[in-house]
Amino acid sequence: MKKLKLVLKNKIICLLLSILFLCFECFSNNIFFDTINTNLGPLVIRNSKIIVTGDSFAGKFYDYEENKDLTIYPYARAGHTIDQNKIIMAQALNFDGTNVLISIGVNDQYNQTPLYRFESVLRSLLNISLYNKKTVFFHSYLRYFSNDYNQKRFSAEEYDAIIRQLCVEYDNAYYIDVKDLESSFYISNDNIHYNMQFYDELYNRLVNLIHILETAQNS
Repeated sequence: MKKLKLVLKNKIICLLLSILFLCFECFSNNIFFDTINTNLGPLVIRNSKIIVTGDSFAGKFYDYEENKDLTIYPYARAGHTIDQNKIIMAQALNFDGTNVLISIGVNDQYNQTPLYRFESVLRSLLNISLYNKKTVFFHSYLRYFSNDYNQKRFSAEEYDAIIRQLCVEYDNAYYIDVKDLESSFYISNDNIHYNMQFYDELYNRLVNLIHILETAQNS
């Protein structure tokens, strides 16, 4: 009988040690933190702050509703081209926080900013972001639908192609395509900017992309 108790005691000890070892393995591999079931609720984002910089398209985030999973800090100047706005955008890349969204649109083509200047400024900003260890997000270059726009010879696609190419070249830059949202449903009454339905959709795509990147980094 004593011998049986001793055997049972040894088995219980071995079982407890095995459980402790498995717990240690799970913790060391961040299993508890990385197993996120997105069907059970909102996405979990570690770097829950993003700086949004650019022109009036970025400035619209000032009006964005609160209580979101991702805290948005707009730092933008409306009515300026990217060349005129390069200093304030560079300042934004020095703020605390890992993530930066550069939100730019029609000003550059409307005011006929040369494509080579557009690329030069963006490339300078991306070099600053690399130095400051920032992750940079761009959405596709936004246009508007007024009559004046249709008279311009400049194509939004030319500017958008530069953004896409730079996102290929720079490992820390990511492109979010929102051209499918260029419809009257997402345009504000001024026919220049986009409404809050647009920004809700942009926000969702941004959050999903950040979540995918952070999950990949921690897997």
